[in-house]
Amino acid sequence: EFAVDWHWHRAREERVAMLAALPRAPSRLLGASRASCRDGRRVKRAHATSRRDETTATSDGENRRISPRPSLAAIPAAMFASAARAMDEFVVTPAPPGYVPSPLDDGDGTAQFVVFLVCGVCALVGMKVSFDGEAAASEEALDEKVAAQVAAMSAAETSEMAGTSATEIAADPAKAAEAFDAAGLARVDAAISETAAAELVAEVNATLDEELARAGDRGLPSDAFGNVYCKGNRYDLKLKMSGAAERALREAVGNARAFLAATAGGENARLCEFAALVSDPGSKRQPVHPDTNYRRDRCVVTSFVALQDVEADMGPTVFIPGSHVAAAHLAFRDAGERGGPALAAPNRVATLRTGDASMFDSRLLHCGGENASSKRRVLFYFSFEVDGSENPNSGVSSIRDELRGKYTLADL
Repeated sequence: EFAVDWHWHRAREERVAMLAALPRAPSRLLGASRASCRDGRRVKRAHATSRRDETTATSDGENRRISPRPSLAAIPAAMFASAARAMDEFVVTPAPPGYVPSPLDDGDGTAQFVVFLVCGVCALVGMKVSFDGEAAASEEALDEKVAAQVAAMSAAETSEMAGTSATEIAADPAKAAEAFDAAGLARVDAAISETAAAELVAEVNATLDEELARAGDRGLPSDAFGNVYCKGNRYDLKLKMSGAAERALREAVGNARAFLAATAGGENARLCEFAALVSDPGSKRQPVHPDTNYRRDRCVVTSFVALQDVEADMGPTVFIPGSHVAAAHLAFRDAGERGGPALAAPNRVATLRTGDASMFDSRLLHCGGENASSKRRVLFYFSFEVDGSENPNSGVSSIRDELRGKYTLADL
């Protein structure tokens, strides 16, 4: 009895669903469904008293099980037949006699062009607003990050970098290199002369004015400018290998050659950066960062040379000695680059005299400070790839394309 009840209810549910989907089914289809319902009710009554009555005789004398499914099978056929009749009876209304489509007016094309132009302008304005919004949000997030870092570093020991003259370093480069290995940082006093610095700063200022005039409102061209954190009032100007820039480079390399060879893997170390960092009044403090994310072996040695005295309010570079190692990078990352033991470690401020240089491992954590003065700060800088190492930033480092991979330490 349970089996019969289940079949009857299942058939009834299928019919109800079918009828619900066909609210305007033809009467013949509805009649077939009603007949099916009557068949189902007969099955239910026939099996209510005994399971032995499950079968009934047909006209040919055979016994078979009564089921509502034969009538359900007729429903799809009826549906298709009804649909075919409806398609046969559908009449396409012809166009009235004499109907001629109106020709295009002369202004139709212009109107379509105007609509297209308005849509294009609206799309461009929307993209501009979106990009500006993203830039503002990014700058706000960067400001928040810098504020958190400053707060984390406020209790750390801070002092000026101690310097060693280029003459002393040249006398014992192995000792200087050993100290550099431990701290990732060294200061070389009088890396270039004041005369060379004065000539180069004049050349940098003139070149910067020319390149900014060439750029206009189109943005800074990548052939002359590199990428730098906090670009407002801050420029990374790529230098040409000529004039005062070439003379300053050769002088600095000559004064620190033995030290550079010891820290950059020898005379085959390749020049990979040759530029000037310009920080105008009002430039913001950068977030603490490494120039190269941690890797086991040193890959780049960078030198920042002051082209004028760098005073405390001009935004001198802040370095965290010893932060070029794996433990410091891990702590820095685990704290979301906003705190932790890496930023709580002692830091050194590179207040320099004209011609002095700070040399550092590119993995070292550091940042440019805020220029709260009324004077421009210009740092001449150059970097060498350690011979035999892999520099992940070699393709985007700040050097003009015609100079990339061209010079080694031995060439200079």
